[in-house]
Amino acid sequence: MMRIQFEIREELADIVAEILDSEKWHAHILEEGDGFKRVSIKDPQFDSKANIEIWREEIHIRTAWSNYTYRIFKQHRGVWCEYIGAYRGLLEQTLLPQLTPKENILDVLVMDSTLVQDGESETLRKYGEKHMRRKQLAEDREEEASVLAYHPQVVYDEYIKTGVPMPPVR
Repeated sequence: MMRIQFEIREELADIVAEILDSEKWHAHILEEGDGFKRVSIKDPQFDSKANIEIWREEIHIRTAWSNYTYRIFKQHRGVWCEYIGAYRGLLEQTLLPQLTPKENILDVLVMDSTLVQDGESETLRKYGEKHMRRKQLAEDREEEASVLAYHPQVVYDEYIKTGVPMPPVR
């Protein structure tokens, strides 16, 4: 899991309008109060949904399956998005309003993560490279373990020496 923040091009009011009226999903207002709305959006073709809380100056989106969160808020004169979730999930959800980063998203600094040491800072680009190397190592280890577990030759390799007979197969 990681946490990043980046400025977006969209205005808060446009994002709220898209959440409440989009062709991509069905929106259901679950609760409404003074300056607050709790909304559930559901994909009409798939069994996926997201829960959204809308305040005057801030929006929280939580994906139902993965529990990734997007916090969209005003800061200074711009609108920002804070994402907490997996590297591979960033901006990939179907049930997400248009969020266009103002800058190259790969140049954004990762604020918190299990791959970043305390006090260090690195860009999303470096984080992604580190993530892919770690994933490849895990896949290589998993592949090696499956070969060792299921390949009978491994059992016999310890007995293969010049001039030493193989043990009988039982």
